[in-house]
Amino acid sequence: MFTRMRFIILTALFFGTLLPSFAVTDSLIIKGRINNLSGRLYRQAPFITFSRNNILQPQSELTKQADLQADGTFRVSLPILFPQEEIYLDYGGKAFTTFLGSPGTVEITFNGDSIGRAKKLFYFAGINADANNQYPLYLAAESQRLTASRTLGTEFFKTFWDKSRSDARFSAEGRGELRLGSVQAATQNTVASPVLYQWVKAITDEEQLQILYEHAMSNQYEVGKALLDSLKRLDKAPLTGQRVIWANRFGNYADMMVEGKKFDNPSRTNSLPVKLMAALIRDNAKNLSAEDRQHLNQIHENGLAEKGELDFMNKLFARNELVLNLLFNYERESRIYTDLYDSTATEFLKVRYLAKNLFKYTYPQQLLLSKHIQSRTGIPQFRQSLEEIVNLEVKDSADIRKLVAFKDVRTTPVQALPGYYLTASNDRGNSWLNTVLDGLKGKTVYIVKWNMQDAKSREELDYIPALQARLPENVVFLYLHLAAEDYDYTGSDALLRQYIVRHRLKGIHMSMNDSQAMDLLFRLNPLEFASFAIVRPNGKFAAKNAPAPRDTEKTAQALIEAGR
Repeated sequence: MFTRMRFIILTALFFGTLLPSFAVTDSLIIKGRINNLSGRLYRQAPFITFSRNNILQPQSELTKQADLQADGTFRVSLPILFPQEEIYLDYGGKAFTTFLGSPGTVEITFNGDSIGRAKKLFYFAGINADANNQYPLYLAAESQRLTASRTLGTEFFKTFWDKSRSDARFSAEGRGELRLGSVQAATQNTVASPVLYQWVKAITDEEQLQILYEHAMSNQYEVGKALLDSLKRLDKAPLTGQRVIWANRFGNYADMMVEGKKFDNPSRTNSLPVKLMAALIRDNAKNLSAEDRQHLNQIHENGLAEKGELDFMNKLFARNELVLNLLFNYERESRIYTDLYDSTATEFLKVRYLAKNLFKYTYPQQLLLSKHIQSRTGIPQFRQSLEEIVNLEVKDSADIRKLVAFKDVRTTPVQALPGYYLTASNDRGNSWLNTVLDGLKGKTVYIVKWNMQDAKSREELDYIPALQARLPENVVFLYLHLAAEDYDYTGSDALLRQYIVRHRLKGIHMSMNDSQAMDLLFRLNPLEFASFAIVRPNGKFAAKNAPAPRDTEKTAQALIEAGR
């Protein structure tokens, strides 16, 4: 079921996550100073974190830290892929702001003794300075205008989803005009920055596009030409958090259309042109003889001349099945994208193919598929965005290898890596869970019921590192990975352990088979993916249907209160 709630982009920042480097990128130099920085404030927060988006992963922000000097100055270089990108500043969870970055230098100053009190805290100089200084004024004016309009503001989404297609478009346009008009309202006493206007127009236009794609998914219809034409702007600046949300919604809509295409025309969607198959085998199969290569070149140029050539290709495929299956499956999907959309949308969906399926592949497979997809992608920003997230996926390869190789797993949890505990048992689910919970008496336990193949589970678990950063040490996360009979998935324990490390799911991990899970049906009701529970330090449940990690503030408060 498609959600009808607006997606709120994850703004929690994962400290310590560094941006990978690229062969070709532009850099934004960020420098500045915290005036009146006290020793106490410096000890509490000795660095500032700057984050930016990746168009392929709405739940991820890529961060880099700028260490503070004793005099309050800081400087950091942030690689960016688009000519303009939204950047997010977080000073130790005490002060936040959004600004627009471009290749060049931006200077930021604010007063340490004004945090939490000043109406305007941050001051900008350098690149995009006028837009960045006026942006908070725009936000205040927008909030006021949206609050004053029930129809287009506070109650807009209560009725939007049940509107007809034409009424939905009319309402979305009206909301966009109201939000964009906030620029003029905010700058009545000054000259509005053209850069601010274009920035806000991109945000408001792309919110319209996001909610219209959501409306199409909710009501199960195909979008019209105007929405399809809008996809040409996917690679244009500025890259904003709103752009990433809209791109994600389009991707979800495209998935729905691809599945329909597969159902309607299975013969085309399950096949590939012979010439393409010959090229894929030639370029990726191992231990090919010179004669094999020559034969494949002939097929690539001329197609099949006789039936024996198909047997020849099948024999080479069988010898390299694992690698070639990866590439053939990608090319089949890519072929459908080309049937459905224009070049920009197709290019986006090509790189998104790996981004949405990373959890299915080992990191060597991720690297192989990434290299192949990048070789077929013509838009630099998309190609580099894919490279960026794959680099992040494989950067923990040493820890992944250690966790995958760990064998000393017992019924009681054993630490396999710092912060990561594994447990396994053939006992019934109830007795196994009792053993683990008995060892956690005196601690508050957050039980996470999930499955790696379940999209909702993956979305929720992406918020866990941010949630854990807000909690005291006496809160323990207990992950119950439940069996998934409904999924056609041949995942392995190695892939599960890779996912755990990559997504920093620190805590205790239990992988339950179907009978063990069923034994807990009444005790852990609801026993379904992406559901959560809280156990008090005395071992009794505080909530069997607890708030989700996405509701970070609410969930953190519930866990803290349960421990009192």
